[in-house]
Amino acid sequence: MAGLWGLNRHGHFIGGNRAEESFVEKYLSWTQLFESVPNVQGIVLLELQKVLQQVRSEWASMDSESVGDRQRTRRLLFLFQCDLLPGISGQILSSKGARESASAGAVTVDQKLAAYTVILAVNAAMLFYIFLFALQQTKYRQ
Repeated sequence: MAGLWGLNRHGHFIGGNRAEESFVEKYLSWTQLFESVPNVQGIVLLELQKVLQQVRSEWASMDSESVGDRQRTRRLLFLFQCDLLPGISGQILSSKGARESASAGAVTVDQKLAAYTVILAVNAAMLFYIFLFALQQTKYRQ
């Protein structure tokens, strides 16, 4: 029963702190490591560090003054939904949220004015081209 859930017979993680174990127990745990038993303690600690990093980033983004109560509520409900969805569905929703959270930068009035001017100039040029094409046609083909 050693190795069940990544624990030794004393209930400690395999690959964890083995200072109080005897020589035989240390030897047996070394042989268990070569039997492709995962280091569960390391996996759990990495997962906890990842969760802590996500919590800190979410806290920092929600702590800013530009985020309103409605946006905070929507984000919290989204995170709650991601946690409740099983397996790959939650990961898909999380990646969708990561894509949507990257907001586009604001466009200045000068950039908008330049874009509208270019669009109007292209439209005017196309209409002028159509007008010149129509002038070259006979009266019957017009």
